Amino acid sequence: MKLQHRGFTLIELIVVLVLIGVLAVSVVPRFFDASGTSEYLYRDQALNILRRVQIQAMQCTDCGSQGVIVQSDRIFSGTNACLNDATHLCIAPQDSSTITLTKTGFNIQLNFDSNGRPLSNCATGTCRITIQGAVALPICIEAEGYIHPC
Repeated sequence: MKLQHRGFTLIELIVVLVLIGVLAVSVVPRFFDASGTSEYLYRDQALNILRRVQIQAMQCTDCGSQGVIVQSDRIFSGTNACLNDATHLCIAPQDSSTITLTKTGFNIQLNFDSNGRPLSNCATGTCRITIQGAVALPICIEAEGYIHPC
């Protein structure tokens, strides 16, 4: 009578333990660490504001240029600098000391024409807004109006 062996071999057990160890060291700490997550949220909100203002500029062709103002700690549309978030497009981090914004290609205001193209120096190249915190997340505005994370 032949004995049938069931179960795992020693090699299989060692490989599984090594894989679990690698995952525990590299992937699992990301689930318990919140650093860098607010930058992604801030970037998504900034992308949405930029795209919304761009669409408003394309829809209202006789309104003149539509634009956003980018400061070191906030992005907003209008003139109120985030005083009334309910009626204006505005994002500002809760703790402004953790996230800063840097601009490349324009000064403070970024305007769009009726075709959705930027009117500042972005018209000759790419403008960039970088959200800097635990990680650096750039947003690019191309000369033809394409707004995307880069």
